[in-house]
Amino acid sequence: MGLYYRSLVLAANHSLPVYFDPTPLFGRHFAILGQTGAGKSWTVANLIQTAVKVMPKSHIILLDLHGEYSGSNDVENLEKAFSEATARYLDARELEIPYWLMTFGELCDLFIDRSEFSAHNQLAAFRDAIVALKDEEGERLELPRVTIDTPIFFDLARLRENIDDKNGLVTSTSTGKQVKGPLTGAFDNFLMRLDSRLGDIRYDFLFKPIVRNSSESLHDLLRDFVGLGEPKRPITVIDLSSVPFDVRPTVAAQIGRLAFEFNYWNPQYREFPLLLICEEAHAYIPRGSDSQYEGSRKSMERIAKEGRKYGVGLAVVSQRPHEVSETVLSQCGTFLCLRITNPTDQAYIRSLVPEAERDLVDILAGLGRGEAMVLGEAVPLPTRVQFHIPDPQPNSDDVDFYNKWIDGPDDLDVEEIVKRWRNQERSDMG
Repeated sequence: MGLYYRSLVLAANHSLPVYFDPTPLFGRHFAILGQTGAGKSWTVANLIQTAVKVMPKSHIILLDLHGEYSGSNDVENLEKAFSEATARYLDARELEIPYWLMTFGELCDLFIDRSEFSAHNQLAAFRDAIVALKDEEGERLELPRVTIDTPIFFDLARLRENIDDKNGLVTSTSTGKQVKGPLTGAFDNFLMRLDSRLGDIRYDFLFKPIVRNSSESLHDLLRDFVGLGEPKRPITVIDLSSVPFDVRPTVAAQIGRLAFEFNYWNPQYREFPLLLICEEAHAYIPRGSDSQYEGSRKSMERIAKEGRKYGVGLAVVSQRPHEVSETVLSQCGTFLCLRITNPTDQAYIRSLVPEAERDLVDILAGLGRGEAMVLGEAVPLPTRVQFHIPDPQPNSDDVDFYNKWIDGPDDLDVEEIVKRWRNQERSDMG
């Protein structure tokens, strides 16, 4: 059965509605691609608003990088893109996805420089310390088996003490004096990086959790994450606008991995499909091998390659298609292409779609706002459609330079701006 989006019509004849097939659209991943101002946020809001009306038991997780959907990026417009009856809005920092849920590889990316001469010693000691602490916790929880990536709590302060002990002097067996041992000083850089992270208030929600500070807190975290917390809602909007830019890839990696792991271990995954929507995907799922984005890229690529088997769909939204991981985009079954004038992006999209549909990419430069060429499995034929303004709409409109330069404010509270800047605080701007 086709899914009709009430605000989606044929571009050539607005009296004709357009139907999408929801199973291949959501289950086989899709991409919404278009340059700034083309209507990507409209498209996302339209799809989600209508999906939850037609399918009230939807489970949608939306990564909101700029507060466009949660209303936190505009002091004059507090309207949210989805009603309180259908969505929960969670600040990424208040959600607290703590360090002890990170994989060993993700922790190593944060604390160890693999190019250092002593990196192999750091890796071994780091692994041993984590395993020892998790073994203790596993015994307390009476777990039959614990691995280095088992999602249970361990104390970061105790881990630091363990590494510090290895880094210090040792007692000579012959003289009884404190002398340098084979590992003395080998962990200086590791400890410096660890202390640096722990001293950075931007990472407090990761390394100094207030709520998620025990293994038992994982249950409530997952319920909130997938919309089963109180009150239950089909849409979970995770607002990343309050998270500093360079920390977002780490948070995105955690969210992507949680979405996959939840249904991977869920025996009812076929009855409980999830959709993860990645706004501004080029910011944390880029092409290339930059180590800063390795964790988030791997998380999303895993969903792209394996998520369909476990009922985890992925939606990629980007204004720079050629900067997004080619692995992720190559796994998308449907493309909603809005206005794109950049020749490099056009050429890249042309290489992604079936050969018979490549000539259709030529019209992308002439599309109007909210107008899209839809290609792929969700439609029987390539279709040019028009998305109307969603109701309510996300806070994604351009700033009105003309009117604001005529009747804008005469003065600003610069002290408050400086305070927010210094505190790295934007969460209360709405």
